[in-house]
Parts: sequence; structure tokens; C-alpha cells
Amino acid sequence: MKQSTYLMGAVLLGLSVVISAFILSNLTNLPNSDIDSQYVNSSIPDLMTITQLADYLQISEQSIEIIISNDDSLREGLSSYDTYQFIPYVLLDNQKRFMKTEIDAWLKYRNDNRLNY
Repeated sequence: MKQSTYLMGAVLLGLSVVISAFILSNLTNLPNSDIDSQYVNSSIPDLMTITQLADYLQISEQSIEIIISNDDSLREGLSSYDTYQFIPYVLLDNQKRFMKTEIDAWLKYRNDNRLNY
């Protein structure tokens, strides 16, 4: 009786080790895309300069200046417009600053309405 108890305990212990190894191997095989995207997002500031925005959007600073110039000239002729129809920015100490959340919403608006420059 005592030997069968030891044998049963050894089998259960061995089975739990095998199951634990299987679970851990599945955890290490998960894609790193979630981890990578969290790292990339954390390195982007919430309030960006034109240079940081250019890096974020992967376009040149000159392209951003052209977008702003075109948007400002179009906005002057309108009495009302959609919030994200034009690139959102704020002037702080005569420098344009861009909030990441607002830029993301602007990109979504542009994509949803299929607007191009």
C-alpha cells in the first residue's frame, strides 16, 4: 500500500512537471508584436514637435509644413468644418506642437473619409 502511494505521488509529480513545461513553452512562443508596439508607443511623446511628428508619420518636415499651409488656407474660407478635417496643432511660444492622440484621430478621420493630399 505504501509503495503504491509513493508510485502514485511520483506519477502525479511527473505529470505536473510535463504539463508545466508544455505551458511555459507555449508562453515563450507568443509573437513579440504586442511587446514591440508597446515599446514603440512609449517612446513617442504625447506632445510632439514638427520633427517628432515627421518621424512618427514617416514623412518629411517639409511635407508637414505643406499640409499645414494647405489646411490653413482652406480653413480660412470656411465658417465651419469637421474637427479632424485639418491637421490639429497648437501654437506654444510661436512653435507648432502636435498631440499624439489628436494626430491619431486626424489620421483615422483622413482614412475613414479617404482624403488624400
